[in-house]
Amino acid sequence: MPAPDRPVPDRHPPAPASPDGRPRLLLVDDEAVFRQLTQAMLESADWSVRTCSSAEEALQSLQTENPAPAEVVLMDIGLGGMDGIEACRRIRQHHPAWPPVLLLTADTAPELLQRAYAAGAVDFITKPVDWDLLDLRLRRARASAGEQRELASSRARLQRAQKLARLVSWQLDADGRLHGAEALSALHRWPGRPRGRHAPLTEAGIHTLLPLLRHADRQRLLEARQRALHEGRPYALQYELQLPDGACRTLVERGISVRDRHDPGRRVEGVTQDITERVSTERRLRQLTRYDDLTMLPNRSHFTELCAAELERARANGRGCALLHLDIDRFRSVNDALGRTGGDQVLATLAQRLRTAIRQTGGDARDPDDAGLHDRIARLGPNAFGVLLGGLTEPTLAAAAAERLIREVQRPLEIDGRRLQLDAGAGIALSPRDGMRPTELLAHAEQALYAAKRAGRGRLQVYDPGLHAEAQARLQREHELRQAIQGGQLRLHLQPKVDSVSRRIIGVEALVRWQHPQRGLVMPGEFIGLAEETGLIAPLTDWVLEAACRTLHDWRRDGRPGLPISVNVAGPQLLDDALYRRMDELVRRHDVPPQLLVVEVTESMLMADTDAAIASLDRLRQRGFRLSLDDFGTGWSSLAQVKRLPLDELKIDRAFIRDLACGPRDSALVAAIITLARLLDLQVVAEGVETPQQAAVLRQLGCSLHQGFLYARPAPAGLDLPDIAGRVDGS
Repeated sequence: MPAPDRPVPDRHPPAPASPDGRPRLLLVDDEAVFRQLTQAMLESADWSVRTCSSAEEALQSLQTENPAPAEVVLMDIGLGGMDGIEACRRIRQHHPAWPPVLLLTADTAPELLQRAYAAGAVDFITKPVDWDLLDLRLRRARASAGEQRELASSRARLQRAQKLARLVSWQLDADGRLHGAEALSALHRWPGRPRGRHAPLTEAGIHTLLPLLRHADRQRLLEARQRALHEGRPYALQYELQLPDGACRTLVERGISVRDRHDPGRRVEGVTQDITERVSTERRLRQLTRYDDLTMLPNRSHFTELCAAELERARANGRGCALLHLDIDRFRSVNDALGRTGGDQVLATLAQRLRTAIRQTGGDARDPDDAGLHDRIARLGPNAFGVLLGGLTEPTLAAAAAERLIREVQRPLEIDGRRLQLDAGAGIALSPRDGMRPTELLAHAEQALYAAKRAGRGRLQVYDPGLHAEAQARLQREHELRQAIQGGQLRLHLQPKVDSVSRRIIGVEALVRWQHPQRGLVMPGEFIGLAEETGLIAPLTDWVLEAACRTLHDWRRDGRPGLPISVNVAGPQLLDDALYRRMDELVRRHDVPPQLLVVEVTESMLMADTDAAIASLDRLRQRGFRLSLDDFGTGWSSLAQVKRLPLDELKIDRAFIRDLACGPRDSALVAAIITLARLLDLQVVAEGVETPQQAAVLRQLGCSLHQGFLYARPAPAGLDLPDIAGRVDGS
């Protein structure tokens, strides 16, 4: 096997197929009559034959035949000029993957035949020719050559695969001789190490590498090989090599005992693979999945595992624990003032402070009998920490410990020459009183933290089982959503509407996302319902309208295409007389043509009060705003109602698109909607197009305007339109 850093070419590519499917043959003979006769006989046997009158012409033909070269060469041995033997030698010497050569001869002298075989001929055809035998031998030579090419190609593929996997195969005989030592030696030409500086192996045996192994690994490896060699027991071992320059490589070796029927002795056949990179990656992944990269503290998942072990230890000792959830107040303002890098420095400093503080905090508060318990600290969120203090079950002691940690956060710190003073709130849950499982304690501590933060900055709260957890959580979510609308946590994303025929973006839909400070990017399905229930849907929609108009203004300012932006408007707002005045003010302030703002409403919204809805839509239409009926087909509206609506666009609900390819029923419904839209002179858009099959059926039904993941997922409004257009991937 070649060295791992050396390419393994495929020197035996498969012969291209003949255009007419017949086997291809090159006939070389300097007698014109014999050439013509042989060509006729072979073509009658379904061969495709090309002819040459000399060896020189044949060599030139083989070099230029493309794309259908000859698969077999039939050449006279006694050609004038260069004879057939010399031509065969040159073919094999310079072109080892060229077709098999069969020589025609009337002279069967052993010396002549021996020379021909040495030159690379695969068979002989004696003159006068037995035509049936000739056809048989030619076909057999062609088949054999194909098998040889496939075998060689298979070997090359195997070598390339082994090279990519840094894997070698070897064989260890009963007398200790190693076959494949050169390949195994090449395996240890580790990345970055110059050629020749590895310890080469020889046929003397594999023991050359043994001194590089740790003693324990060396013994295990020797014993495993001996058991395989003498007892027939397979093995798989992982071990490490300590290289002379101090580098360490991890290898895995697998061996099996093999015994042939005709050979009573055993041998070991095995593979050795360098898995250093894989082991390093796995180690790094374990680190990433268990620890926070910034603070090097355990993350929430690993903290839960650590807590489980400590809680079990405390239960066995008849003791308890306190779990604290600590959250830095208004940390967003720190990121705004210092940037992400400065904010990270603050978190790293606080993590070190808290890590140091809990060593003293836990020891001072803990009963001396609980010295065997451990304290744990972790990063639970962007600006939240968790602390488990073993041996604390009294609320007063746990509260005192939490107050000391809060004071550590409150101590002034300096980042890049700027003096900061932060605050924090804390929630406390006690075990076993508030639960025995880490998840229970974390949830209860978090609920207590929410109560503490509602009470003000720098406060702490011990979990009270009497609290109505669900109401508290709902109140907290409402508060967070209100803060999100007012505090810049909302994000505008855009999803294109695409003409699937011309591949142009003809508009975009505005979609809102919530960049929650703890939970990350929150999808609308998680907060739109809450907004509707709490009355926050109105300011939320106002924010989206403002963001959409601002985006349109930016596009016009930057000279970009003026694509319409669709915005979903909730029912209460649609029926509010202030809506059209608000939209008039928005387009005037941002200098945006009203026709670029599309108001999307749903069927269910219109059904509540159809007359009032139509009046509101008429007012918007008169001011130049375009109108779209969203989720059509789900609201049970009648044809008479739809006909009354002053619409510009109708959007087919994704529920119909999802099952479009399932049967004629869904196709018929979609076709009916498309026909209705045409009769009403409405633009029709299919929502939720996710597969090329759905897109194709829609085009067949007459709907070419699509929106869905097939073309583009929603992207931040700041993304340039050419970039969004680059996402269009439908067909």
